[in-house]
Amino acid sequence: MNKDEDAELISKAKTTAVQYLKEKYKLDVEITYAKKMPTYVNSKIDLRGHVIGHEKQEFSISVDYTTQKASGLGINPELEKVLIQNGTYPNTQNHLDK
Repeated sequence: MNKDEDAELISKAKTTAVQYLKEKYKLDVEITYAKKMPTYVNSKIDLRGHVIGHEKQEFSISVDYTTQKASGLGINPELEKVLIQNGTYPNTQNHLDK
């Protein structure tokens, strides 16, 4: 792949990640880092960023550029607190109902 193709894949992955985090966790985020893994390793783009207006609420996520599927979400403790408060942290609904 050439640099233009990589740039297009990274752009699509960023869009996928932003949309995924908005829909699933109700977050407005900014991507600050993106790196395409070598094709011989896997077909993923690793992304990092933070919640807009809250630079200490950081996350990392991967997007498979062949399927546009997001996976491997990692969050720091500051963002974890926000997701728990919002009831969007995985499995918090079970804890809130008890």
